[in-house]
Amino acid sequence: MQTEDKARSGFRVRPYRPEDRAHVRQICGDTGFLGSPIDPVFQDRELFNDFLTSPYTDAEPECCFVLENQAGVLEGYLTASRNSARHEEFIWKQLPGWLVRAVRGFVFSYNHASRKYLLWLLFRGWRETPNKPKEAAHFHVNLRPSVRSVEAVRTLIDAFLKCMGQYGVRCVYGQIVTRGDRRGERMFARYGFRVTDRKEVTKFRQHSKEKVFLCTVVKDLAEFPLLYGKDLQKEGGRRYRKSGRKLLLSLHDFHSGSRLQIIEQLEFCLSRCPGHASILVIPEYHHGRCIDQCAESVKVLSQWQEQGHDLALHGYYHDREGLPGNSWWWTRVYSNQESEFYNLSDDEAERRLEAGLAIWRRLGWTAAGFIAPGWLYPNSLEPILRRMGFAYTCRLRELVHLADGTRDPAWAGVYSLRSGWRKFLALRWQPIWKSIWADRDLVRLSLHPRDLEEPLVRRQVGVLLEELANRGYRSVSYSEHVQV
Repeated sequence: MQTEDKARSGFRVRPYRPEDRAHVRQICGDTGFLGSPIDPVFQDRELFNDFLTSPYTDAEPECCFVLENQAGVLEGYLTASRNSARHEEFIWKQLPGWLVRAVRGFVFSYNHASRKYLLWLLFRGWRETPNKPKEAAHFHVNLRPSVRSVEAVRTLIDAFLKCMGQYGVRCVYGQIVTRGDRRGERMFARYGFRVTDRKEVTKFRQHSKEKVFLCTVVKDLAEFPLLYGKDLQKEGGRRYRKSGRKLLLSLHDFHSGSRLQIIEQLEFCLSRCPGHASILVIPEYHHGRCIDQCAESVKVLSQWQEQGHDLALHGYYHDREGLPGNSWWWTRVYSNQESEFYNLSDDEAERRLEAGLAIWRRLGWTAAGFIAPGWLYPNSLEPILRRMGFAYTCRLRELVHLADGTRDPAWAGVYSLRSGWRKFLALRWQPIWKSIWADRDLVRLSLHPRDLEEPLVRRQVGVLLEELANRGYRSVSYSEHVQV
């Protein structure tokens, strides 16, 4: 049921073999202390390796994977259990021998650090273990420092998820160690995992300046299309994924001047409801410097795309310079002279779209979608977008699948804060929007660069995201949703 996968970096993931056992145990000991050797914390490597690897490699080897470099040397592994009963039975059988060895070492040979570790394990360890879901497969990932990368972890995780899908597993979880900055949590959020519990691990306090946490991350495999195919049903002519509760998250108006704000927004949102987002990028914001002339912006956007986020083309200039006034309400009151594509001629619209796509191609980005500033555009634009290869666009109250014209109703939760009266209305509209739209299978949240600088908005958005995550939603980009 298992196949070999080759990462773009040249490393290969393959199923575990019995001859890999010694190498897996070596890596476990070499990385057991926050990625460094376990010896300063606990000197008995054999007992440490027995406890952390043998319930997997010896009881359920068919669920384990290893990462090889180009020379065939093992550099990492993923161990897993899909059968909790078999896992617990193995541990109970081995436990008496482990206890005898631990007591003998504690009394006769262990140093102070090792004795302290055992005391922590006995009296505090179980209290510092976060809650975990019942009836779910679980896994551990370990890599040598030289190969720790998004690509290596992704390849291991993908192989594991495909394997679990073939066995019919519907939910998986892992318990990962993270530092105070929570980089590890954000990394797993890229694969659609959400953090369900987190507890500080006190055994590392004297060894690390930062707090160390153990986190439970959970993924519902019904949301993994490579495993379950197009598990779709028709409802009223619209497509929905069965049991798929999604937050469509979009961060608007990325340009060189808003880069830092959107970086902070992305971290804020995905730390509460993990997954991916659509980043709406403006090629030449207000006729200023082109996005490809800002090296910092290009770097962060390229990294986000590699991590699975969606880089959508968001107009071209995001203003109405040189365009007629047209509707006073839509161009001035509603959009503050930023509704660039409102009543724009087809020829000019196509010219600006081509210019934007040329930038994306030059930078090696994928433009799956186009979103007009203010969600305002003439109906004639959709055939143009379809012909140019875009997969989606949006109105304020719906997401448009351009391939077949399907429209998913989803009113964007959005704030308008540029004046006092707008802020007053926006903060009072949000609870109304939430009561109507935030309990549907498809919830849509759209943020602009300054939104989270308003304390009440920050609180409202934070509460919403945490509530959605607790109810089983995950954050997805527009691109993920329409290309299922």
